[in-house]
Amino acid sequence: MKKLILYFLFAIIPFALIHAQDSLQKKKFPVIETAIHTGYLIKNYPHLPNSTNTFSAEIYAGIQTYGNKEWNSHFRYPQVGISLLYNYFGNDSVFGRNISALPNFTFRHGKADKFHGELRLGLGIAYFTKIYNIRDNPTNLYIGSRLTNVSHASYNIVKFVHPYLAIKTGISVFHFSNGHYQLPNIGMNIPSFNLGLKYFPNKMPVIRNNKIDSFDNKWLFNARLGIGWHEFGYSTYPAGGPKYPVYCGTFYVSKRFTAINKLKLGLFVNYYTSFYDFITTQEIYKNKQGLKSSVASVFIGHEFVSGHFGFVAEAGINIYNPFFNKFIRLYTDKPELSSILKSISNNKLGFQYYPISSLKSGHNKLYIGAYIKANLGQADFLEWSVGYSW
Repeated sequence: MKKLILYFLFAIIPFALIHAQDSLQKKKFPVIETAIHTGYLIKNYPHLPNSTNTFSAEIYAGIQTYGNKEWNSHFRYPQVGISLLYNYFGNDSVFGRNISALPNFTFRHGKADKFHGELRLGLGIAYFTKIYNIRDNPTNLYIGSRLTNVSHASYNIVKFVHPYLAIKTGISVFHFSNGHYQLPNIGMNIPSFNLGLKYFPNKMPVIRNNKIDSFDNKWLFNARLGIGWHEFGYSTYPAGGPKYPVYCGTFYVSKRFTAINKLKLGLFVNYYTSFYDFITTQEIYKNKQGLKSSVASVFIGHEFVSGHFGFVAEAGINIYNPFFNKFIRLYTDKPELSSILKSISNNKLGFQYYPISSLKSGHNKLYIGAYIKANLGQADFLEWSVGYSW
């Protein structure tokens, strides 16, 4: 149930934004797309099974914004929608197939009804038909759980061949990971080439160039409390262990410097019950065991803000991480550079949803959030949280 809640948050927050902010439009401008993606699965760990080219079939449904909402002009009139994908990974016996639901935003540059470019970013949920199993499928170290996060980025060139129809082609990147919730979890990275069609049942709308209103640029205080779960270990082992909760506190100041850009400076504090369990059972520390199960970090962050919705990226440096530093010294003859960097790096990427719009002002705003926390580039846990700004 915990895992379902976590992945539900990652899938539903972008979709809730789409529904809440576009369901009130008096006139709709729907967009329907189909595309195929073909690429390859990056072999990012020794002794992984071989695979042939990957293949994905995509169906997309969305809405073209045209300026009847203030947030439309802030983001230069994006498309908002959701993609459904059926994925083949080039080795059915080991990797199986995958079905993904991917809410996303599409940002355009160039004239809408002419030859133009589009950047699409999305984050959603994926279901795998085959995963790691120590007895039946021991070589699939990419994915250890049936439900995972899927992240997507693509850049496409679009050419209209009819007032209602366009051809698009470009490059895509897909990433699948369960956020270290269940091992093994190396994660799948798939660069690919895509080709597709875009159809506008009501023709491409004329964009309204609305004036961007003023915004609150005062410094704000913020606090959020969260919880996550992970399986203690490396990316590939030991698999099959218990899921430990991680308790998270984040305290920071923030300031809007444009209508959609917010700067953050603050402190992460995470308490790992897995660290405490290992410390006490292995008698690594005799005193202050709870304190030494914690990690503290200073961070700088950025948030794209649009009314009820925010996309968050935060990069931190650990200033207190005693257990991890001692762990790599105890169990590694000579720590690699990547291990040292992981011991000092603390990064988060995710979404925030504001029930009361923060477009004009961020004062006295409650929000909920969902984030992937990573040490350097290695997923650590999925966090969901409640926060408040004042």
